[in-house]
Amino acid sequence: MPNVNSPRALPKNYALIYRIVEESGIGRHLTPSDIYAKALKRRPGIGFSTVYRGLERLRDLGLISELYVPGEDAATYEPSGPHHAHFRCTSCGEISDVSYAIPSRTLKELARRHGLTIESERVTFEGRCASCTAS
Repeated sequence: MPNVNSPRALPKNYALIYRIVEESGIGRHLTPSDIYAKALKRRPGIGFSTVYRGLERLRDLGLISELYVPGEDAATYEPSGPHHAHFRCTSCGEISDVSYAIPSRTLKELARRHGLTIESERVTFEGRCASCTAS
């Protein structure tokens, strides 16, 4: 029986979407519109709703990561990879990866103190990037 979390078990349109996100690489944050434009070049006639549903399915399978950043209109997507935080420049809007994760002991203590079960966390820092700060 094929592994449902394997890209090979995906319908052809979803496999295409997965390849596009994977090819972009970790640290590249593509919007659904970016992904749709790339998919349309490779498979004319693919619908935007197909791309959107594919992104949801790939996210649910853990094959790609979805990122909502305050101040942005749409989610962005990147390949799943090592745990990291994000930085959004409030001047130019650039989103970049930051090598940071909340220590597990901190998450456990927060959960214990507040009676929670923390399943995941997302950290986004905001400020001015090096280029904007230098300008």
